[in-house]
Amino acid sequence: MASRHGVTYPPGLTCYPSARSVQSNRNRTVQVLNNTSIVTGSHSSRFGGEYRRDHYNQIGSHQPTGWFNFLGRATLDPSDDLSRGEGFADFLLGAVRRATRVTRLYDAKLRATSVAFYLQDTWRVTPRLTLDLGIRYEYTPPYHDARRGIINAQVFDMGAGPGGLNPDTRTPVLTRPGEGDFYDELNFRYDDSIPTQAGDQFMSRRLVADDRNDWAPRVGIAFSPSKRWTVRAGVGVFYSQDIGHPTFEMSRNLSGTDSFGADRQKPNSDLSDPWASSAATAECTGWDGVCLQKPELYNIISGRRTPYVSQWMFDIQRQLTNSIMVQAGYHGNGGHKLQRTRAFNQPVNRSGPDDPSSEDSRQPWPEYDILREVDSVANSNYHALNLKLEGRLSHGATFLVGYTWSKAIDDGSAAYGSRLGDFPLDNYNLQAERGLSQFHVGQRLAASFVYELPIGPGRAISTRGGLVGKILEGWQLNSILSVSEGSPTHVSSIGDTNDTGVTNYPDATGISPVVDDPTPERYWNVEAFDTRNPELQYREGNVGPSNLISPGLVNWDLSLLKDIVFSESHRLQLRFEVYNAANHPNWWYVDNDARSNSFGQVFNTRQMRTIQLGVKYLF
Repeated sequence: MASRHGVTYPPGLTCYPSARSVQSNRNRTVQVLNNTSIVTGSHSSRFGGEYRRDHYNQIGSHQPTGWFNFLGRATLDPSDDLSRGEGFADFLLGAVRRATRVTRLYDAKLRATSVAFYLQDTWRVTPRLTLDLGIRYEYTPPYHDARRGIINAQVFDMGAGPGGLNPDTRTPVLTRPGEGDFYDELNFRYDDSIPTQAGDQFMSRRLVADDRNDWAPRVGIAFSPSKRWTVRAGVGVFYSQDIGHPTFEMSRNLSGTDSFGADRQKPNSDLSDPWASSAATAECTGWDGVCLQKPELYNIISGRRTPYVSQWMFDIQRQLTNSIMVQAGYHGNGGHKLQRTRAFNQPVNRSGPDDPSSEDSRQPWPEYDILREVDSVANSNYHALNLKLEGRLSHGATFLVGYTWSKAIDDGSAAYGSRLGDFPLDNYNLQAERGLSQFHVGQRLAASFVYELPIGPGRAISTRGGLVGKILEGWQLNSILSVSEGSPTHVSSIGDTNDTGVTNYPDATGISPVVDDPTPERYWNVEAFDTRNPELQYREGNVGPSNLISPGLVNWDLSLLKDIVFSESHRLQLRFEVYNAANHPNWWYVDNDARSNSFGQVFNTRQMRTIQLGVKYLF
């Protein structure tokens, strides 16, 4: 939970709302577009371009009143490092696990100018064969700050790997663009042990390299061997342009974020003065103001590349009757250079149970806290079988049935908050992150139905007007059925048991977490996880990502509509709608903490039956 001062401790207790972020935005975009079409003979050609100028202005503060974590480290059983302490008890004792503060407002004045152009030709080769060829180019450079308001870390290597620390590593250098001193207009200094530099010659004014190789070809084909058969296929490359948030995070570095983590074995951060131990050892020569030691920094790998997705499809369509069509197809895509957040400077594991080494001694660069780095290293793939049955308007009825059987896999589903949290479990072994995507849904069935009741003049059941006729005619029945399997989730973390600054997870026992006949009391099998293995004190848990599947969905919505027409431009619509008409309990929120006695228990459901009456006047 969190209070207005950013106090966090395990859930189950009520506290005050958080004032975690205060900010003001004033953004502006100038966009110029042009699209031109030319038809000559059997060719239909299009070409065009886009110019875009973005101004992204934001001023504010993250965690303006401080942020204090109480994770139960001070109240666990000292003879059992895998036991659970009480976060709220730590709070009452004032035993802070991590204290975070900022020293000033950030003021981002981010600017970017991007351009794009494309050329596409649709060639009707024969009456039965059509070919689409296209090419698109995009240049979307990273943002720069108009007032030098960003800092990035120039990182030369990982500093460590599966084999341990790299003795030849180079310490990252904090870099600020533009002319002038690194600390111009800043009210803090970094400890003397942290190297700094200023100037565009080091990492350019953007502090992140641009990517000038974003070419995106597309090819499509449509072939009709007969009047009732159609075959379509296509492949294309699509670039997923950078979100602005990572660059904005570099602006936050100028707010002087100071995050102090207490010693795990000998707590040294008290709520009365959480940063006392840090201040006692920090040294900023010639400066008597705020001196930051082991700062919390948000960075982007300077050599980042533009993420892109290759998409492909193959569909076969058959017209069964004049109003009914069936379609089967294969759709897929592969994502590359996708962004995800990594924890550079993560301490390597201790060598064993008797290794008393501290976090600092196991970090590649003990001058820094963990460096948050947005890196374009993730990959993904998606494969799906799609089936569709469509009935166009006939005798007042229209229907559509779609079924998808698919699988989505990646090693990072988002730039932030990917599966096990922002960071990989082991930042030196990204292969262990590969698993089902957060948005994966194995099977999904969707069916919709619209039926205009055959009552009224000229219908199967004719009316002769009058009040009764006006009441009975003009009704429409609608229905939507959705059935899908659940999405991946994961077993809860067990805390930083291996003392690496990144939360740890349990071991997999080899027993499936899937229960043959799940009930609200036992949806998952707790025997699939081991949270008590002593080895978890000096290594990562071997459980993989996306190790649990949440409950699926069965939902049926109904609606009955009636239009009362007064004139060509005025009508009244009566609506009777029922959501989850069958009142089916779709389970929601299953306890995923394998240390809890309630693991696998369902604590909530999605929306139950809801009935809604409405009136609309359209004119």
